Amino acid sequence: MDLDRTPPAIANAAAEELRALNHRTLGPTKAYKNAPEISEVVSALTTLIERMPQALQQAEAGLETLYDRNEIRLAAADSSQKALAEAVSTVTVSLEYARNGLASVLRDLKSAAGPLSNMGGHWPDGEDEAADEA
Repeated sequence: MDLDRTPPAIANAAAEELRALNHRTLGPTKAYKNAPEISEVVSALTTLIERMPQALQQAEAGLETLYDRNEIRLAAADSSQKALAEAVSTVTVSLEYARNGLASVLRDLKSAAGPLSNMGGHWPDGEDEAADEA
């Protein structure tokens, strides 16, 4: 774990890795060799979603700290203190909604991960019969 990178660099790296996964799995017939690989991907994505609320909460806390220290300005026509307060409020409320929304995503991913964890691939040719005879 490289903690010498900035928070934006870490978040961008995570986003790029997810983009790579999306490109790598475009063709499902070539993307996955077996169900356990899919299970592993879903499990890892479940972990990603489990960790995301904390990252969002910490971003929110960081924004609130910067606001409290008067270290934010708006790059907008209306850059009044009132407009800034409204913008910060919009961000914090939206991040809270996003965290709450992730709960249903996490629930659905765990629902998918359960059956996936019990799936395997076919035995190589001839091994099905050998396993049945044993």
